[in-house]
Amino acid sequence: MTERNILIVKTSWSQVIAQPENPAVMFYDQLFTVAPCLKNMFQSDMESQIGKLTDMITYMVTKLQKMDDIQSEIAALAKRHAKYGTRPEHYQIVGEVLISTLKQSLGNSWDDQTRDAWTELYNIWSTSMIEAAEES
Repeated sequence: MTERNILIVKTSWSQVIAQPENPAVMFYDQLFTVAPCLKNMFQSDMESQIGKLTDMITYMVTKLQKMDDIQSEIAALAKRHAKYGTRPEHYQIVGEVLISTLKQSLGNSWDDQTRDAWTELYNIWSTSMIEAAEES
């Protein structure tokens, strides 16, 4: 990722998590509306899951300049997701919902550059996760 896109992602994520509504709440609401079949994968406490999602994205965004340093964590996350039944095609759905959630949360701050930066980042993350899951 370019330094510019890293800055866009970090700035926009700071705005998202400053919103009164947790973005993960919106994300899961949209995800289960778009793909209700995925709800069965979430047998645990959703409140805990909401916190985990927000924390993980925040952590990964803070590490954007050193993504190589967290590849083992991304791989471990992918392997856990594979055990829950996540398949490669689920990543496209999740990406579309994530982008939609960010757009909704950012409102007027959302623009083409923000969309492009987040799309690039999500493609990097999802590709890494799909590859790591296939290796296991």
